[in-house]
Amino acid sequence: MGSILNETDRAQITRRMRSLSESSSGRWGSLDLAGMLQHLGLSARMAVGELELPSSNKRAFQMFPLKHLILYVLPFPKGAPTAPGLKPGVATSFESERSEVLELLERIGTGRGDGAGPAHPLFGPLTRREWGVITYKHCDHHLKQFGA
Repeated sequence: MGSILNETDRAQITRRMRSLSESSSGRWGSLDLAGMLQHLGLSARMAVGELELPSSNKRAFQMFPLKHLILYVLPFPKGAPTAPGLKPGVATSFESERSEVLELLERIGTGRGDGAGPAHPLFGPLTRREWGVITYKHCDHHLKQFGA
């Protein structure tokens, strides 16, 4: 399983993100390119502790084995519901949204790789290792959505 904490995995995600162009279009879902990047940026802000969202109070997702399966085994489903606080607003521009996401991914990847991290609205408390995995998996999912 990939992780943003792994330099090689992070470089691969960065290359794929840089391969996007303003003409990239989604293969599924309702997000446009700038909105998808803004969504990834909001999610990354959660991972660095700059955005706190209320818990969805779905305890089953916070416990083994379901939490483990979703984090490490199962692919993200197309059309999975998005926490209200992670839905994009008016995006500034494709380039500025992409730059922000890349900067946040670098901060996550070069920051602390161990210990407790912020809480996730669905999964509850996550370790920094778990944040590295879920951030990689989330970026991979949306990059596939846009053909990268």
